[in-house]
Amino acid sequence: MKKIVIEKNESVAEVIDRILNEPDGEITLVIPKGSALGKTMRNFHLLKREIEDAGRTLIVESVDENILAFAKESGIEGSHPLWSGSQSRGGFSDILPEGGDEDGGLPADRKSLSAKKSSAKKGRKGEQSVKIMVREEEEIGEENEQWDSRKEKDGAAVVEEAEERDFYSNENRFFKETSVPDARDGEPEPRSGGIAKKIVGCVILGVLVLAAVFWGVPHFLGSVKVTLDFQKVPWEYKHVFIADKSVGTVDAVNDIIPAQVFVSNKNITQLFPATGKANVSQKAKGIITIYNAYSSAPQPLVATTRFATPDGKIFRLANGVTVPGAQVMDGQIVPSSIDATIVADQAGAAYNIGSVTKLTIPGLQGTAKYSGFYGSIASSTSGGFVGSKAVPTAGDIAAAKAKVTDILQSVFPSGAQANYPSNFKILGGATSTEITKLNVNTSTDQNGNFSVFGEAVFQAIGFDESALKAFLLTQAENGNASSAFSALNINYSGTEADFINGKVSFSLDAQGTIEAAFSSDDFKNSILGKSIADARGSIAALPGLVNGTVSAWPSWLSNIPSDPNKVQIIEN
Repeated sequence: MKKIVIEKNESVAEVIDRILNEPDGEITLVIPKGSALGKTMRNFHLLKREIEDAGRTLIVESVDENILAFAKESGIEGSHPLWSGSQSRGGFSDILPEGGDEDGGLPADRKSLSAKKSSAKKGRKGEQSVKIMVREEEEIGEENEQWDSRKEKDGAAVVEEAEERDFYSNENRFFKETSVPDARDGEPEPRSGGIAKKIVGCVILGVLVLAAVFWGVPHFLGSVKVTLDFQKVPWEYKHVFIADKSVGTVDAVNDIIPAQVFVSNKNITQLFPATGKANVSQKAKGIITIYNAYSSAPQPLVATTRFATPDGKIFRLANGVTVPGAQVMDGQIVPSSIDATIVADQAGAAYNIGSVTKLTIPGLQGTAKYSGFYGSIASSTSGGFVGSKAVPTAGDIAAAKAKVTDILQSVFPSGAQANYPSNFKILGGATSTEITKLNVNTSTDQNGNFSVFGEAVFQAIGFDESALKAFLLTQAENGNASSAFSALNINYSGTEADFINGKVSFSLDAQGTIEAAFSSDDFKNSILGKSIADARGSIAALPGLVNGTVSAWPSWLSNIPSDPNKVQIIEN
């Protein structure tokens, strides 16, 4: 069977030409939805007539329910590509003569308009009546049949006209709960009831939206700003105080406050270039670890005790040491050890050696202790030299000492103050730096630098400034409780420190502004969730208040939000 797919804008004449030009006698005509061919049923009557005259068989295939209905009414077999068989998803009508099947063998549910015409003609000759069966098919496959009958008028033209009129006037027979397009323009009939329902729905939706806005906006986005102005009173105070480490509390009668003395030690080693030259002879130095694997008894070793490397180099102890006794565990000796400084027996670079696993003590040779006491060099020895070398001059040494002293007296105090408690105040003139050591090592390294070691003791006398401010507030309140400083500026002068007794005296000049004590966090928590009217009452009861306002958003907000992040307290 030949399948012809037509375009939406093809006319009925063009379609008939395409069909007649096909050699096949059986044609399937595929009509797209919205095709011009489906605007009027007359097109399908014309198709039916021309196909029958040409002796062809035609089946219409379409997803357009209206097209399938037109084809059905015109006596052309219709087919929907998405459902089995030739039935479509919508409703169809079959027109049958009373006598039974006379349409050329089509099934009972697929009767065509050709059968109707044939029956109508028989009605004119034999005065037979025609029954019209209307069948509606639901999506779930259930079928409900309705029958009605009518008399056909005489004449084929009258029958055809009546059939087309009945199709449009009785559109509900073919499409359940849908509108059949008008034969003239294909537009559906308007429904006044549907428009009214839409208007009612829109009104209800609008009311719901407004209700959601009036409830949801305050609930989720509402916020409150409270602005408070308190009475402010200027205040000034001048006095001389003593901070003393020997007292533990403020003595308001004698103007003495507790003090604390901070003491810290600092040492540094700095390298300086040597500008002189000299022939020198230096011995290498290093660190040796001495082991006692002999007994649990300690063993003293005097200064200059010799230690020999496997290749015969001799190093001597710079100072006397006592090697601790070994431990004896489960009958086994666990060696003990001690570190000590050694110096090469001779000058020169030959004694600048690397690590040595074992050095023996020649003075113990021939005794049982010889194998039980030994040493090892873990790193290396260095400094051995013979020849011309850079050496520091007297000027180099004096300048180096001055530099180390300056570092200890200036940099050290500023670094020490970083370790004080944040609430402690250290006044200028209440600190002292004492240099306790300045040692110069005139031996130069491979880069010609010598070193200076310096040590200092730093002292500072401080006091808790927060405790002092609390004392000043008691003076400013003058017996009136619940006050606070909204601003306070303190100038200190005339500092005199006594580091021996741990005291410091100073003059104080304070200027500030006092107002009623108020905690914005506490007040905010007290009004959360309350009505705005109650919140205004709480504001009016605040002591020392000059003015207070509450600004709410949106304007119809009735309660303070329970979320503290949505409440702002501003103090002016």
